[in-house]
Amino acid sequence: MTTYWERLQPEMKIRAMGIPELAAALGVSFQAIAKVRDGGSFGSVNNFKAAQLFGLAPEWLARGKGLKKSPANQTNVTKQVDAPRADTNVMQGPQAQGMVPLISLVQAGNWSAIADTFQPGDAEEWLPCPRRHSSKTFCLTVKGDSMHSPGAKPSYADGDIIFVDPEMAAQVGDRVVVRLDDKDEATFKQLMEEDGRRYLKALNPDWKPRYIEINGNATICGVVIGKWVPE
Repeated sequence: MTTYWERLQPEMKIRAMGIPELAAALGVSFQAIAKVRDGGSFGSVNNFKAAQLFGLAPEWLARGKGLKKSPANQTNVTKQVDAPRADTNVMQGPQAQGMVPLISLVQAGNWSAIADTFQPGDAEEWLPCPRRHSSKTFCLTVKGDSMHSPGAKPSYADGDIIFVDPEMAAQVGDRVVVRLDDKDEATFKQLMEEDGRRYLKALNPDWKPRYIEINGNATICGVVIGKWVPE
């Protein structure tokens, strides 16, 4: 059986790509590519990105099994599997709408200033977003339990990844990423309004303080459009 690198290298040669170019295209480090060259393989997320980049089937690239190329036209297949069969409790998920950079809270706080100059290597990694979004969308890892509301929806646990669209207009009740003027990084809360006054609300009923009033001292960096929960 071929190694991961042996399956990947011919596709790189066709596009005249070396390790630096591949690393930039996937948004990973030179060392990550070198590990694959030396006998390793990508995890599921980077394998998906590499397969998408070269038009390969993710299963074939990961294990050398099945069809090498992704089907050129998925329309008929999608129509056939949209409805779940009686003997299964799953159905086809949404198609990826593009790759989104996973960044830090510090980067999110300055996103409007750095978005246009952001480079692939500046992100921790790139993740596929299943929802339509603007070109400036980014994602963050949730830190702490302030947005975790046990037994309720929506709820965001420590370690969940949220997708944030800066070009979506924030409405009262939306979950938003906000930069407070007196902090170097952003925070994730629900936008609320009462009697003409705006607040940021923690979904966790036990979080202190649960409400933070904002009065011209905060900038909304984007609206949360979804989340991804790592296994």
